[in-house]
Amino acid sequence: MLDPVIEAVAKDAAEKIDDNSLLTPVYKVIFFTTARHLASLLAGAEVANSSSPSAHLAEAIYKVSKKYGYWGAHQGELNYSITRFIQRVPQIMVKSGKWQKKDELRYWVYASTVSALTYAENHTADLNIGVEGVFEDIKDEYKWRVNRAYEMAQIRKSGDCYDTPWLMKQVEVVDESGTVIGYIDVAVERSEEVVSKDVLECQLVMRRKPQPSVSKIIG
Repeated sequence: MLDPVIEAVAKDAAEKIDDNSLLTPVYKVIFFTTARHLASLLAGAEVANSSSPSAHLAEAIYKVSKKYGYWGAHQGELNYSITRFIQRVPQIMVKSGKWQKKDELRYWVYASTVSALTYAENHTADLNIGVEGVFEDIKDEYKWRVNRAYEMAQIRKSGDCYDTPWLMKQVEVVDESGTVIGYIDVAVERSEEVVSKDVLECQLVMRRKPQPSVSKIIG
């Protein structure tokens, strides 16, 4: 029920972003108005400007959360909705040709999105429906799940700029054939050798999970 509504809101936002500088203000309006409409619904009031995409999203979140039968379910549904929204808009921008493929995830996109999430967090506390915590959580997860991986890729591409007494350094994770699966961070103490390396000269070998035999599947 939520995904088609999220998609409509994301497409509406993408149409309005004609310049990079517009991403934050467009997101701000959507985040805040969705939260405000949701607060009205939770209070039993009608939603003003109910034809707007953000009003439709708030209504969808409210209807889905009511099925769970407890106060607070709206927070999880809002989290899902905004998390999907901030991923879909860049994808739509690329697909429409407004952005190049490489622009789906750039540092400015991340920082601009965080600015809008921070604004929403700071301006929704007085709604008293607990959504300021949702926006903060989305921001934290976006950093952890998305931006951290992007930062690690940029370090491998352009080099590291940290040389503090303790710091994180990357290590390759490979399978048993030596094929790189990905990278992980390792906490290390500063040394001349460590600081000079963007990726440590060691590997973590990950064994692939054994596949069950045909006889076990049949049995």
